[in-house]
Amino acid sequence: MIFCIVCYNANMDWQKLNGDILNKVSRYLNFAERSIDANQVDEVAACGVDRQRAMELLFANYLDLDAAEQRYYLPYMLKRLDKSTYQKDAYYANISFDYASNGNWQLKKDFYAPYEVFVRDDFVYDFQKVLPQLGYFDEVFEYPAVYQDGRLWMSVTPNEINTMKEPISRAGGKTLTFGLGLGYFAYMCSLKEEVSSVTIVEKDKRVIQLFEQYILPQFVCKDKINIVCDDAYDFLDKMHDGEYDYAFVDIYHDAGDGIIAYQKFKRILGDKYGKTQFDFWIEKTIKYYI
Repeated sequence: MIFCIVCYNANMDWQKLNGDILNKVSRYLNFAERSIDANQVDEVAACGVDRQRAMELLFANYLDLDAAEQRYYLPYMLKRLDKSTYQKDAYYANISFDYASNGNWQLKKDFYAPYEVFVRDDFVYDFQKVLPQLGYFDEVFEYPAVYQDGRLWMSVTPNEINTMKEPISRAGGKTLTFGLGLGYFAYMCSLKEEVSSVTIVEKDKRVIQLFEQYILPQFVCKDKINIVCDDAYDFLDKMHDGEYDYAFVDIYHDAGDGIIAYQKFKRILGDKYGKTQFDFWIEKTIKYYI
């Protein structure tokens, strides 16, 4: 029986299935992310299934998933998240602010509605499947965000927290990060004893001013932070190999615009940097689309 199942999996067109599921998920997240609400979940759960299964059934219906997609993808993609888990995060516990603006940049609180579906982590690869990692809360979840001209540029959501765990765990010594955002990566790295300093490269002066006025004063280890106002690529050209022990690149909004930035960074890096360890935000997802 096991042999037959393996043969069946191997004969499936995984490339097509991956493409189909990613297209369906993308359409939902871009145009219908708040389609499911508590009343719908209640109605389905009343038929005798638990609320997680009710949410899966509703999600499958909205995405129009076929039998193969429901069997091989759905159980491994969608997860209910515990609000308290993220509220205990060091950044959430210690950093707070109200609305502020500087030119076309706004610092404010945003939220996920109950049962709103969002990306919670980088892609997971299982056999030949590419599994988008999605999450939802069953209650309102507020998070800090930075907007530029009305477009969300950076936030501290479960996605950012989950996708930065590994880079933060690898940071040490003189740490460098390209891109400031809300300072989540810098804050978490600065708390580590093995991190001696965190240099942040950010080209927009207004973002730096918002950060320095409203967020940096709340840092526990603010003395470790050094901000350089410069273009990431210009800074990289001037940087010497080994000048920093660890570097993290996060200058893009998502995988869509991340592809260009990732490829440009890789071209500049080439074989020039061997002593400084480089990591890139959501690299697994970006590499899938290249």
